[in-house]
Amino acid sequence: MTTFARYCLYPLLWLWTLACIGVAAGRPEAMEGIVAVKGAGTVGVLLLFEWLTPLDARWGMTWRHVLRRDLPMAVVNGAFLAGINYGLLAMSVAVAATGDGLLAGQPLLLQIVLGLVAFEALQYTLHRAMHGGGTAVTRFLWRTHAIHHLPQQLYLVMHAVFHPVNALLVRIAVQLTPIWLFGFEPFAVFVTGSIVALHGTVSHLNVDMRMGWLNYVFVGPELHRLHHAAATPAARNFAAALSVFDLLFGTFQLPREQPAALGLRTEDGYPGQHAPLALLAFPFRTPRHAAGRETRNDGAVPRTVAGEAG
Repeated sequence: MTTFARYCLYPLLWLWTLACIGVAAGRPEAMEGIVAVKGAGTVGVLLLFEWLTPLDARWGMTWRHVLRRDLPMAVVNGAFLAGINYGLLAMSVAVAATGDGLLAGQPLLLQIVLGLVAFEALQYTLHRAMHGGGTAVTRFLWRTHAIHHLPQQLYLVMHAVFHPVNALLVRIAVQLTPIWLFGFEPFAVFVTGSIVALHGTVSHLNVDMRMGWLNYVFVGPELHRLHHAAATPAARNFAAALSVFDLLFGTFQLPREQPAALGLRTEDGYPGQHAPLALLAFPFRTPRHAAGRETRNDGAVPRTVAGEAG
């Protein structure tokens, strides 16, 4: 199973994703249902592999983390995103109905390729700003994003640990702006979203899934684990789906070995990861730690993690 996960799991996930895209091409009216089936199938397979062949037992899912951190944050974020989705969806439908946009009427493949590049350009820019720490705005952005870096584990369900403000910024600035600006066709949005969702899901996987030279094209767990490392000389691998901007701007690093530890420490002024109310309040309170420590992995404060952070 370990060998299969290492070399065959990623191609298998691509085959599943392409199969769902093929079905959606023939049945566009069922696209929403296909999204649900595709996501359930992907998550189910990955949870099975995390259970059967985890990469590192220290980073695995436990009931303590699920019940005291993952589930409360998922509930809060689910309710928050459900609330804003109605307004954002109405705006998107209104914009799409006009048929306007820079790419309206252009070939489907062009829309998909430019949609991926536009998504990654916006995501990379926002993500780097969240790790910037040089101004009051970027320090606030870091405090909203730091919640996602608190866990000292990295597994599938842990992906739900993020601050609602972080989610809102990503939803508007990264996910919806390209749709509004370019006027993508629904199927182009489906394909682009499927590719982004695949790599966003596997990036937090606690399985030794390797992508080889494809790491220089797409983002997978090998790259993203380093981004969550507790101590690195500088922040690396900001991309979510495509590695192109990390390569262009010198923030790409393919590690030769796994990080020794993950996450942030309460000693540096961060809240305990099992205190949901403190996590939600963290961006809005005056930080106790020095300004230089507010930016994780920016080279100012090399750190190691000792013990459980809350």
